[in-house]
Amino acid sequence: MDSEEYSESDSSYEDISDESDSDEDTLDAARNWCRIDQENLAPPPPRFPFSGNPGLNTRMDGSSLIEFFCIFFDDDIVGYIASETNRYAEDFIEKNDLTPSSRVQK
Repeated sequence: MDSEEYSESDSSYEDISDESDSDEDTLDAARNWCRIDQENLAPPPPRFPFSGNPGLNTRMDGSSLIEFFCIFFDDDIVGYIASETNRYAEDFIEKNDLTPSSRVQK
């Protein structure tokens, strides 16, 4: 990349922060490339040392498999999986010409 500097007076620069733009205008503006001043780059975000204890923060001694499962899959997640599975099945049945002896009909 050549070392030309970008200036705000560059005629190819477009401000894409205007919320009144349509989605297409915003997308077109986002496709316009602009030069970056490599001499004045923003500093990187600060690095913080990890000080936590990795792993589960719960005791699993004597717990059943279902209790372990419930740690990761609460009622909301299970309900979401069930509703999406049912929605997929309904779409599949509507979009396919199934015979009366089809396994899906049973």
